[in-house]
This record gives sequence, C-alpha cells and structure tokens, in this order.
Amino acid sequence: AKIAISKDYYTIKKKDKWITNKKSRKIVHLLRSKHDCILSTSKSINFDDSLLNCRIDGLDNNKPDLFIVDLNLKLKKKLSLNDLLKKRKTYLVTSKKNFKKVTVYKKMGYKIFFVNNLKSKRDFNLFYKKIYKMGYSRILIESGLTFLNYLLKNKLINDLYIFKSYNK
Repeated sequence: AKIAISKDYYTIKKKDKWITNKKSRKIVHLLRSKHDCILSTSKSINFDDSLLNCRIDGLDNNKPDLFIVDLNLKLKKKLSLNDLLKKRKTYLVTSKKNFKKVTVYKKMGYKIFFVNNLKSKRDFNLFYKKIYKMGYSRILIESGLTFLNYLLKNKLINDLYIFKSYNK
C-alpha cells in the first residue's frame, strides 16, 4: 500500500494539488508500473480526481488496471479517469444491486464487480482470491487513511510506502 501524508499527518491544503514533491511522485509512478492493479476507494478518487496510472515515458500510461471500492455507488460521473475507461480496465467494486446506476456506469465504460460485503477480513480474502483468479497478483492500495487503517488492522497489507511532506 502507498499513502501520502502531510507533515502533521492530517492537514489538507486545498490550494495545493500535491502533498509530496516531484521526486516522490516519480517513485509512485515507478511503484505503479510494478503492479498489476491498483485498489482505491470512490471516496479517495472523488476527493482527489486522481488518474492512478503510470506516467513514466516508455511505460504504458493506461496501466495498471484499477479496482474502485464503491459499495454504495457514489463515484462521481465527471472524473478525469473517465477519459481512460476505453483504454484501461477499470472495475467498480460494489455490493449494491441498483441496476439503474449500474447501467449508467457500464455505459460509461466501467466493469462492474459485485461482492457480498467487504466488512471482514474473510470478505477481503475472498475478494483478493477473485482478483487473483482474474490474473492480478500484485495489488497496490492507494486510498485514504480510513480504508488503509482497516486493511492494516486486519493484516491485509504486506508492504507500506509512506510519502510524507516536510513543508506542510
């Protein structure tokens, strides 16, 4: 998993797009290039409007594939990553069977991935096994603190990369 945090661990400056510096962002793109997929949450993506792709010359900008945990289908319809939906597999992980909303997301280009729940370690292990059977064995988690803390507490992360700002 990877997280970027401010110097005091909780400040968010809306004027600044980036928490960390250019060098840190290059390292993150290299990390992304070494993974099959990224797992994030709709809350993080809605807040950051992030692409979560690899932007290193010579490597595929449309990779790695993306899994977005959005159990209540609250992902914004106007996001920068929507421009990549035809070039990159992007899965919306949901438990909600609201077929009207699901149809809208499908038409946009999202692939829908239904799960019963993601409330326990067992649920996540089943989810990870399904992803593994799809051919994804190296998953990078890029989310906010709440989701990351849950995964850490349940020992569902092997490696943690922390990028900390020293000037905010």
